[in-house]
Amino acid sequence: MEEKIDEAFLVKVSSINDLARLASSMAAHLILMPIYRFNKNNKAVYFVQATYKDYYKFYGIPLIYYYESSENVSHEKSKYVLIKTDELGEKVEISDKIKPGWIAIPIINIEELPKFFLS
Repeated sequence: MEEKIDEAFLVKVSSINDLARLASSMAAHLILMPIYRFNKNNKAVYFVQATYKDYYKFYGIPLIYYYESSENVSHEKSKYVLIKTDELGEKVEISDKIKPGWIAIPIINIEELPKFFLS
């Protein structure tokens, strides 16, 4: 009997900073990795999708890294996650506009729960 492999793996991260770091790491490769957002149980859930690239058994299986925020967010005032790392450390902000010298990661609002979040 063949072993069933899940459609996607959900990985909860500790902060929006973790998602920003993950999404911005792809910018060096000129790959845009937006952060998606939807509302679930009065929480804003942010997530990015990646895939296994090197582990043969799971090659191509989606990894969904997500963060649940209990903060009330205005979708009009939170269009980008901005990240900047310099000699003073890491700074992450959610903003309605981009800033020079920061990596701007767009937030894409989705209306329906993805199927993999229903479990």
